Amino acid sequence: MSYIQENILRIDLGVSGEYILIQFNDVHAVSYNAELDDSEAINKAISQERLWMHQRLDFAKKFKETYDSDNILSSAECLNRLIDYSNNNHPDLVILTGDIIDYYSHTNYNLLKESVKKIGAPYLFSCGNHESPAALFRDVCEGNCDFRYVDLNDFLVVSLNNSTRKINQLQLEALQKLHLFKKPMILAMHIPIMTEYNLTEFSKLDPYYSMKYNDCDEITSNFIHLVSSSDQVKAVLCGHTHGAIASLIAPNKTQYCCSSGLIGHVNKIIIT
Repeated sequence: MSYIQENILRIDLGVSGEYILIQFNDVHAVSYNAELDDSEAINKAISQERLWMHQRLDFAKKFKETYDSDNILSSAECLNRLIDYSNNNHPDLVILTGDIIDYYSHTNYNLLKESVKKIGAPYLFSCGNHESPAALFRDVCEGNCDFRYVDLNDFLVVSLNNSTRKINQLQLEALQKLHLFKKPMILAMHIPIMTEYNLTEFSKLDPYYSMKYNDCDEITSNFIHLVSSSDQVKAVLCGHTHGAIASLIAPNKTQYCCSSGLIGHVNKIIIT
C-alpha cells in the first residue's frame, strides 16, 4: 500500500480549461535540534511524536480509513511526502488547511518555513488551532494570516483563519468585497462549518470539531449565512476532523473535510 492516500474530488465551476488544486492538513509535524534545543524542548517533541503515532491510528479506525500500517512515518517525513506528491502533480495551487505543525517552537517553525519553500506552486496557508497565535505565522502565510486569496483567472480561492472557531468583522468585510469580482469562489479554512444541512454528519462529533451556525457570535453567524447563501461561494475546503467528511452546508454547496496528512490523506481537486 502506498503511504499517500489520494482522494480525487471534482468540482464543476463551468470554467474554461482544467485546474488542479492539492489540499492537505493535520500533519502535526514536530522536530527538534539536538544541538540547539534544551532538554525540555527535546522531550516535548519526542512526547508529541509518540502521542500522534497512536492518535493517527485511533482516528483512522474511527473513520474506517485505510493507512499503510507497515510504513508509519515520522510526522516530518509525512510532510515531506505530501509536498513531494504535490510537486509531482504540478498543481495550479496547493492549499494547506491547518495544523501542519503541532505547536509553535523555533524548531517547528523553521521546519514549516523550510517545507513550504519546497512547494513548487503557489500556495495558500490557513492557520489551524495548533498554529497559534496566528500572528507568529505571517511569513508562512505570506502576509495576512486572517484573510488571503489567489486569483486563478476563472475563479478565486480564499483562505481564512478560523482557528478560534470565530470570524472577525474585517474577515467578513473582506469576503463581502470579493463578491464585487463576480467570480466563483472556493473557501479554505481549518475548522468546518456546521449548518442545519449537515447536522447528521457533525452532531456525531464533539463540538470542538466545527463552527456552529446556532452557537456562535453575531459576526460568525453572519459569515456562515453569507457563505451558505452566496451564489458565488461554490465549495468549502477544510480539515480539523482527522477524517474525510463531505457534507452539504446549503443546497448544492459541499464542504470537504480532508482527512489527516499523518496517514497520507490528500485531496486532489480537479476544477472544470
